[in-house]
Amino acid sequence: MHFGFIKDVSMKSGRLIAGLDIGTSKICAIVGEIHSDAMMSSQSSSRGVMSCAEIIAVGMAPSKGIKKGVVTNIEGAMESIRAAIDEVQEIAGVEIHAVHVGVTGGHISSIPSHGVIAVKEKEIGQREVDQVIEAAKAVAIPFDREILHVIPVGYAVNGENGITDPRGMGGVRLETKVQIITGAAASIQNLIRSCEKTGLEVMEVVFQPLASASAVLTQDEKELGVALVDMGGGTTDIVIFHEGNLCHSSVLPIGGNNFTNDIAVGLRIPTKDAEDIKRRHGCTMISLVKDDDEIEIDRAGSNIRKAIPRSYLVEIIQPRAEELLGMVKKEISDRGLHRLMNSGVVLTGGASLMEGLDVMAENILELPIRIGNPAGNGSNRDVSNPAFAAGVGLVYHGAQDLLGDHSFEKGGMISGMKNRMRGWIDTLLKG
Repeated sequence: MHFGFIKDVSMKSGRLIAGLDIGTSKICAIVGEIHSDAMMSSQSSSRGVMSCAEIIAVGMAPSKGIKKGVVTNIEGAMESIRAAIDEVQEIAGVEIHAVHVGVTGGHISSIPSHGVIAVKEKEIGQREVDQVIEAAKAVAIPFDREILHVIPVGYAVNGENGITDPRGMGGVRLETKVQIITGAAASIQNLIRSCEKTGLEVMEVVFQPLASASAVLTQDEKELGVALVDMGGGTTDIVIFHEGNLCHSSVLPIGGNNFTNDIAVGLRIPTKDAEDIKRRHGCTMISLVKDDDEIEIDRAGSNIRKAIPRSYLVEIIQPRAEELLGMVKKEISDRGLHRLMNSGVVLTGGASLMEGLDVMAENILELPIRIGNPAGNGSNRDVSNPAFAAGVGLVYHGAQDLLGDHSFEKGGMISGMKNRMRGWIDTLLKG
């Protein structure tokens, strides 16, 4: 029996983790290797996942059948997933049979909850932590929603707050606050079905910006307070951390494809050409463009190339960029989170690469801004590009789970699969 996260021992010495970023504009499959010494070390989680996992291969394919993070055509999605998997398998020289999948979309939402239990033993252990998290999950979830994650954001023992890990402490009352992230069950099932129809086992479905956060944020930033703004093709995802804990998440229905569509309409060119021009010449601020800058375009339905001032392009892009960043600011300010972000804002995702976007973001959000580049090397592509943040993060997140460093709990639909896979891993390792 083969597993996509376990390498052929005759070829490799470590373990494989496969991440599958199913986006609106591209499907990205990334494979990472967990070093064998990390697997053997009981201290591996404290060394940091990035030092234990190495990205070894990347496969990409244009996205079909996906709109704003939601599967709209399973056949099209299957075709794109298979193309990305085939490429990464060929490059890595292994077969991939299991993946960690990222999910986003307007159907994702989060709700806060609170759990409390009486501690029967003198010392709080893992059992009590599990019980209080289960108590926090006991909220009314609509039948058409599925829990993706239950993320503890702090504990209290005997009324004393600010505890990050209560294990080993004494007390009679244990409380926790959690963020419960849910998604539309039908959308998640269609995502899983698209993968399974290509022969892939879905180990876990992960809210995409949480994966990106694993790849681009530092622990210091999370402690001081930071917002991650992940700008994808169809959506812009926001997650905010403070004191090391997730305190807010949301999805905005606007992304890089909106810029592309605006350019296609404004310049009357095909969408494919608009995407190319956006990548090569896109800029969000007219003040950064020289008066004599020009670009060449092909008019739709014509082979005649025409030179136009680059400022025409920027005049199309700038209002959309201002609209998007204005929505981000409103999302932050309306919830009173602006004062928590002492580390500022980290922009990542493919759309964050447009020239001038970081400068505009600093002006509009009135916070320090940096571009989040995921760490990674050794693969066929340079994965330090922000466009790969989610895919790299999925690999790191899978590595955290395999090394026993669990940052949050999983929901019902995926947990059964994960438990089965863990049992298979244990059997293999013991054998």
